[in-house]
Amino acid sequence: MNYETIKIEKVEKTCPACEEYAEKHSTNPPRIAVMACEGACAKGEVARIAANLVAHRLARENTVRICLGGAFTKDTGQRNLVRRANKTIAIEGCFISCSSRMMKGVLPGLCPEIVQADTLYEASLPFGIDEVSEEELGECARTVAEAVVAGHIKNSASTDEKASRKESTCSSSKSKNSTCCGK
Repeated sequence: MNYETIKIEKVEKTCPACEEYAEKHSTNPPRIAVMACEGACAKGEVARIAANLVAHRLARENTVRICLGGAFTKDTGQRNLVRRANKTIAIEGCFISCSSRMMKGVLPGLCPEIVQADTLYEASLPFGIDEVSEEELGECARTVAEAVVAGHIKNSASTDEKASRKESTCSSSKSKNSTCCGK
């Protein structure tokens, strides 16, 4: 395996909101940690939105949303949420798997369940998020989030939420591409 060594400048400061969130969600038993690549392209945006839907709407009692930047660059509350989790789900925008690769660099032995988001919706998204409507990004993200909940959390959305949803143009799955540790 080839590795790349990087240097990250250390900072003494912490984000108060990030630390407050981590402390509030450091529960017993630990919740499932949900992280996303959060890349700048449309596929990364879908992964980011999907992770937020999972952790803040569809499975909020079972999950905690991880700030990838905070967890990767500083050994504080966000990284501790990942350490404590009995399961970590990495929603990756594409096959590059940025979030899981980054976190395995700072937490050797981490074995997240990897969900490759772009295999779960039919749309062929371009790089630029300005080339895709917010509605289409949201529909693709909803498809991914629902697949994550159904396949990795075993928690169903409320009947009210299901009834209020529009039919998604991204609702057809290409595949169930999901792995542990990227294997």
